[in-house]
Amino acid sequence: MQHGLIHMGQRLKQILKQRKIKIVDFARMAGFTNQIAHYHLRKSDMKRSTLERFCALVGISAEEFYQWNNMVVVKGGKGQAATTVAHHGQRFTELIEEKGLNKSKLARRLDMSRRTMYNLFEKPLFEPGELEAVTKALEITAAAFLHPDTVEDVRTSDSDELLALREKYYRLLEDYNQLLKQHNALKETLDAFKKDIVLLRKQSRSKKV
Repeated sequence: MQHGLIHMGQRLKQILKQRKIKIVDFARMAGFTNQIAHYHLRKSDMKRSTLERFCALVGISAEEFYQWNNMVVVKGGKGQAATTVAHHGQRFTELIEEKGLNKSKLARRLDMSRRTMYNLFEKPLFEPGELEAVTKALEITAAAFLHPDTVEDVRTSDSDELLALREKYYRLLEDYNQLLKQHNALKETLDAFKKDIVLLRKQSRSKKV
């Protein structure tokens, strides 16, 4: 993983929020003022020694810091490398909290029940249609949803590079779904063969008797 792509201050702020540590408490734990705490949270990079000290304060390792977003791996098709993307359900939940959205109203905007929307919170990868519906309801771009560490302003239009990344994601997701269908079909075929074998064995024993 390329650590340089992470905005380290934003990642630290995210971890503090998820661990329910107030910035004022973090500042007190680190032994500096509130202003200094905010200064570190605005920095895109920090020294390894500083990072390790902050991680120790919040009870995590440096590697846990780098991998904090609950990332999932989408295997590429033939000739394509695997791609790591954020856990979509968790990302969806974080954006709802950040925007202070009412979940009942959001479910109506998505044209689905609250239970169906809650099921999305547990889903690691959204279908293309689900991703489109969610980003439209949240009024953000797909790029902002998929790449939170590289997109500073969610209202910014997609660049050519981000559009290419989104298209690559769609292709990989389609490959993944196709492989999943093939796996399920093979499993059903295998189950049918097993039943046939059991039946043939029973018939064979009956003839011997």
